Amino acid sequence: MKDIYFGCSKQISRLGYLRRNVEHMRKLQQTLPQSKLIVFNNRDNQSKRREVLINSIANQKKLSYLDVHSHEIFQDILHKWLQFNIDIESHVVEKTVIPWSQIDEELKAVSIFWLGQDDSGITTSENVGTSVFSIDISNSDLLYNYITEHVKTAGHSFTNGMPSVLQLSNEDASAYSYSKMFIDFISKNRYCPACGGHIVAVNLGSRLYCLNDSPWDDPARCEANLTSNNLQFPRTDLVVIIALYDSSGRILLGNNKRHPGKIVEKNDETSGKLVKWTSKMYSCFAGFMEPGETIEQACVREVYEETGLELQPQDVKIIESQPWPFPANIMIGCMAILRDEQTDDRKINVHLDDELEHVSWFDSENVSKVIKGADIGILSKSDTEVEEWFLPSPESVAGRLIGRAVDACSDLRGKF
Repeated sequence: MKDIYFGCSKQISRLGYLRRNVEHMRKLQQTLPQSKLIVFNNRDNQSKRREVLINSIANQKKLSYLDVHSHEIFQDILHKWLQFNIDIESHVVEKTVIPWSQIDEELKAVSIFWLGQDDSGITTSENVGTSVFSIDISNSDLLYNYITEHVKTAGHSFTNGMPSVLQLSNEDASAYSYSKMFIDFISKNRYCPACGGHIVAVNLGSRLYCLNDSPWDDPARCEANLTSNNLQFPRTDLVVIIALYDSSGRILLGNNKRHPGKIVEKNDETSGKLVKWTSKMYSCFAGFMEPGETIEQACVREVYEETGLELQPQDVKIIESQPWPFPANIMIGCMAILRDEQTDDRKINVHLDDELEHVSWFDSENVSKVIKGADIGILSKSDTEVEEWFLPSPESVAGRLIGRAVDACSDLRGKF
């Protein structure tokens, strides 16, 4: 089976144990000319959505890995950032601080993270063992103008939302997911949640450190400093996603109101008449876990809230997971069988949390044909309107869970 999208097993080696190693930081300074850089920015859209620099080669989108030695302006800022990490490490160990006013203004304007080392040739086919950095230039006029004048003109551009990212190879998408989650973490957390003091990223961008300069406390006594070793780690939000099936060979799928469907008008191949064609994605059921819940309990709650059906926790099986960098989730993939009266169509109720537009049972053999591309899913059809259903990408956790549900239904059919 292929690696799940955003979670390639050939990812850059993270080498997390080296993030606090000062000697390693000095080696990174020495090898900067051989390094690669991933660039993020949120200036190119009104919603301030953070996008990544990509390039298109032969109509294929690829993540842009800039050669650091070709861009002196980035080499200088990375060298300065590494020196800052070297200098502040003793303060982190001793739980002391430096004044915010003494930090270089250029460093305050950017967010930088060291991903690790490319040991599998992701960045180029030849350059294995290359260090990879990522940087957010949203708040730096100097770097943004440089990218606009010298890099965009060379065929690079920032992505235009999720559709562009989903066209990347899995290796590129995994590096994107990994770097974006850390860049979002650094960029969105500028002040300490405990005391309101300034925060700086340390340990090569993997943790946040409070400078204990609260504007309200005098003298400043940050609780994060006193009780949590004064460090904050990236937040990942847990989401359960579950595929449901029954013993008769049916799979339950839903259409989310956020994805109302794409509508086009086209001529029917048989009659030649103009037809209104609506395509809607039907998928698994999903939702954020709440504090104090097990994965099984979260699945039971989410299924009830979205469908009105009562799932038994002992019927939930945890299958696999997928990183989801929009913005920083981990999808926990599960499967479960619905039993007895819970398979009755009349029990379905989508109005409890009013999140789904429609929920319906689908024959697993029909689902299997749609997965394989041997057929298209038709919900309804007339001379003037067609409503088609389609499934998530087979490399997503939702697509893979639906495929497993098809296999489970096939196994159940074989028993009778």
